[in-house]
Amino acid sequence: MGEAPQIFVRTSDGKQFHSWASPTAETPIAKLLESLLDEYPLSQHGPIDLVDESSGKLIAPEVSAGTVANRILAVRTRYVSDALGQLDALRVQEASAVDYFHEPGSSTIALNLWYPGIVRIDSSGGSKLVVKGSHRAMLTLPKDFPDKPPHILWLSPIFHPNLSADNEVWPMMYNWSDSPSVLTLVTALIDTVVGLTIHLGRRFSIRRCQVQNSRASNWYRRNRKAVASLAKRTRYRLDGPLMGRPLESTNVHWNIKGALTGGDPTVFLSRRAVRGILEIGIRNSGWLIGKQGRHGQAPWIFVERIVPLPPHGNSEAPANAVGVLRGEQGQHETPPTNDQLRPLDVHLQDGEPVLRFGSSLKPLTGYLVEVETVLPTEPTLQSDGVLRQPITVRGPYPEQARQLSQAHEPETSPEGARSIVRLHTKELEPPVCIYCGNLCFTDEEWGACVECGFIMHGECLHQLGGCPNTDCPRTALEPR
Repeated sequence: MGEAPQIFVRTSDGKQFHSWASPTAETPIAKLLESLLDEYPLSQHGPIDLVDESSGKLIAPEVSAGTVANRILAVRTRYVSDALGQLDALRVQEASAVDYFHEPGSSTIALNLWYPGIVRIDSSGGSKLVVKGSHRAMLTLPKDFPDKPPHILWLSPIFHPNLSADNEVWPMMYNWSDSPSVLTLVTALIDTVVGLTIHLGRRFSIRRCQVQNSRASNWYRRNRKAVASLAKRTRYRLDGPLMGRPLESTNVHWNIKGALTGGDPTVFLSRRAVRGILEIGIRNSGWLIGKQGRHGQAPWIFVERIVPLPPHGNSEAPANAVGVLRGEQGQHETPPTNDQLRPLDVHLQDGEPVLRFGSSLKPLTGYLVEVETVLPTEPTLQSDGVLRQPITVRGPYPEQARQLSQAHEPETSPEGARSIVRLHTKELEPPVCIYCGNLCFTDEEWGACVECGFIMHGECLHQLGGCPNTDCPRTALEPR
């Protein structure tokens, strides 16, 4: 027997070496990986890889120790945890619309997406196309991630030109080499689900995005404008509508952060918008979704959240866009859009957000306000080490809120406004919402469409803006 092979392993921070003597030349590298678990636990780092520093190639676990004897191998960690961190950043911005599940130590991620997508339902009475708001997919990170993109397996039923159940799919107009980021990948996948970006199969074919359902392709071609309109309304909606000026909103506690230096306009940033600027801004550009208005002669802008933009994504500014996030030092380019729809321009500089208004080159000063749904009662430790009580400004009392609401209600409906879909109670046990697929537990939270009888939650109706049945006169899709 020859001398036991010696292998040197450089730590992930590059500052130290481990030496490992293999029992035999035939011992697989998997044994070395097992010995590193104490240093790199799965719960913290996920699976780790070993890379040959001389060639840059990944070392497979089944490779024998003798083949890499006397070489320096580098530990590559956090390829899973970094992907999860990006999903966390997206989940915060999209609130309850994005969620995921990851088993520690695995390289697969289960995605749950709550966005409107078309599903075909077959029954004895025939087939119907219905807008469903719950979809599932599976991401698998390859061993050479992020050099190679994840694999996407679509899991739930869907009626879509580019997506189909139990098949590997890829989002439209997205190239991994342009932006190797799970954040932008899932963002592009969402845009594909809702129909903002689709491939209908005419004249050209896009790699990994061929038409998978020709019937769906024909239907989307006929209803493209209606689908795109619904996608924009739901993708870029405001989760919490403001009543009047931001500080006049009810049931919201405002934590004033930063110096009250004044400014024109006054800028209000929600807590998740602040996080989105910091976490998404280092990776990507995006739309600032919010609202703007005036208080007397003083303009104000409220930024609720950030919607990341995939490379080569939709260039049209959404109706609720109040600005553009350009990312770290503005290096992430954003598609051109109407300046009137994006008066606020934000980018990161030295890890801090820099705000500019309109065409001004001067950084904006003003109120930096964080929104909190729960008022902290305990003193907080500031960066200077001093304990301070939280500074808050409360909205009006309920009686005042009703007065404000009545003052802002128009006497007549705007011309051309669509009528609200009204629900009536229908006996059914157990009632299941056709949109989200969940049970309706109380009579107060659900009803049935007066035209077609489809059952749904009142909250789902509010989010969707109409009946999920595409053949119903009160469909959430615009008239075709």
